[in-house]
Amino acid sequence: MFSLSWLVSNLYKGLVIHRYMFNYRNTKPSKLPKFMTTKEVRRFFKAFKLNTYNDIYHYYLFKTMYYTGARISEALNIRLENIRFEERTIKIEETKNGTEHILLLPSTFNLKKWITTLKKFFPNTPYLFPAFYCKSSSLTARERYFKKILKEADLPSYFHPHSLRHSFAVKLLNSGTDVRKVAQLLNHKDLSATMVYTYCATQHLVEEVEKLPVV
Repeated sequence: MFSLSWLVSNLYKGLVIHRYMFNYRNTKPSKLPKFMTTKEVRRFFKAFKLNTYNDIYHYYLFKTMYYTGARISEALNIRLENIRFEERTIKIEETKNGTEHILLLPSTFNLKKWITTLKKFFPNTPYLFPAFYCKSSSLTARERYFKKILKEADLPSYFHPHSLRHSFAVKLLNSGTDVRKVAQLLNHKDLSATMVYTYCATQHLVEEVEKLPVV
């Protein structure tokens, strides 16, 4: 015979699982995140001229966002003292969620090259990407530069800086990274915020469709 407490406990678990699965089937977003394909990301960065400090600044700002999945507000607040190249980590002291978060630096991204350039212009700055405006003006200026590069790369104007974060997530999912790990990298408290990207990561579905026989 099963005890009453065992029955109540398992009934509750069953209801939770049913609720989660029911919600999952009915939470497809009406609009999907606007992310760039790998080819579009390459076109975007190839459009940079890198002739001035301003060009180089934005090039590395946007690359940092793409390679780490950081929000633009987080990237602009990165302090040099919080970068650990030995561990390949960057600590974000306060995120959108109001918590600390650790970004990971892939070995393919040479951030030290930017710091060398930065120190030539601003040797005493504590920030990786120092801004000399108020926060709102700084964000507007970065978005305006982003749109400028989009135009030069002949990419759709509906992309925005946050598209780099979307592209980071979709690329990882297409590469087979577990959605829970992607959620951790994005610092999502709710897994449902990450699940939206599964509707964009279609590479595995393309591979399945390719299995169809020729008729």
